[in-house]
Amino acid sequence: MHKTLTWLVPLIAVLAFVSALAGLFLPGGTGPFTFTSLRGYEVQMFGRGLYQYDTLLVGAALRGTDAVTLLISLPLLMYFFWKAQRGGQNARLALLGVQFYFLYKGASLTFSAAFNALFLVYTALFSTSLFAVIITMTTFDLASLAKRVQPGFPHRSVAIFLLIAGLGTLLIWLSEVIPPILEGGAPQILGTYTTLFTHGFDSAVISPAAVIAGVCLLRRNPLGYLLAAPLLILCALIGAVVIGQTIAQTWVGLVFPPQVYIGLIGAWIVMGAFAIGLTVSFFRLLEDTQGYIIEPKS
Repeated sequence: MHKTLTWLVPLIAVLAFVSALAGLFLPGGTGPFTFTSLRGYEVQMFGRGLYQYDTLLVGAALRGTDAVTLLISLPLLMYFFWKAQRGGQNARLALLGVQFYFLYKGASLTFSAAFNALFLVYTALFSTSLFAVIITMTTFDLASLAKRVQPGFPHRSVAIFLLIAGLGTLLIWLSEVIPPILEGGAPQILGTYTTLFTHGFDSAVISPAAVIAGVCLLRRNPLGYLLAAPLLILCALIGAVVIGQTIAQTWVGLVFPPQVYIGLIGAWIVMGAFAIGLTVSFFRLLEDTQGYIIEPKS
C-alpha cells in the first residue's frame, strides 16, 4: 500500500469517529425554536447539541448520517483498509469507494453545516479524504485493471444504472432549483442557509462522474471501471444514509407528504439497494490480484 495511505486512512477514521460521536452525543441547546431567515421564511431550528443552529430538517439528517457513519461506513473503511494492506486489488478499489463517501461527508459538513466547534475537524476530514482519494486513484493502471475483468461482467447493467442515477439526481435537483430562479426567489428548502451545497455538488461532480463512468463502461473504456466501483459504493452508502436520516427526522416529529416518501426517499433507498447488488456483481467478476500494480515513486 502507498506509504501515505498507511497513516492518512487511519486519520480519516479518527476524524470521522470524533465528528460523528460529537454530532450524536454532544449536549447543548434548549430545544427546537423558530427563526426567520434572511428571505423571510419561518424556519424550525434543531436547537440541540452540535447541530443546534441547523434547521430541524438538516440537524436531524446530520445525526442520522452520523449514526450510519459509525455503524456502517467506518467499519467498512477499516475493513477494506486492512484488506488493501494485505495486497488485495479489489479491496483497494473498494477502499476508494468508501473514501468517496468520507470526501462527500467532509465536504458537506465543511461547506453546508452551520458553523460549530468542530469546523476544523470537518475541514481536516474533507482535506484528508480528498488527498486519500487522489493518491489511491493514481495507484491504478487502467490497462491492467481492464485485463482483470472476467466474462459476463455486467457492463450494460452497471452503465445503465449509473446513467439513470446520475441524470435522475440532476433532474431532481434542477426541479427544485429552476422554478424559484425563474420566479426571482429561492427554494423554501434553503431554510436559513445561503446556498444549496448538496444540489450544487451533486450537479457539478457526482452526476457528471456517474454519466462519464456509464458511457465509459458502454464503450469498454478502462476509466469506467475505476469510476464505477467507487460510485456504486457511494450510492449504496447514500441509500443507507437516507434510511438513517429519515429515521432521525421521524424521531424529531418531521412528517413528509406521501409523494416525498415514495418519489424521493423511496427512490434513493431503491437505488441504494440496486447499487449493493451491482457492487457484488462488479467485484465477483473482477479478478482479484495481490500487490500493487503501480509502485508510487518517491
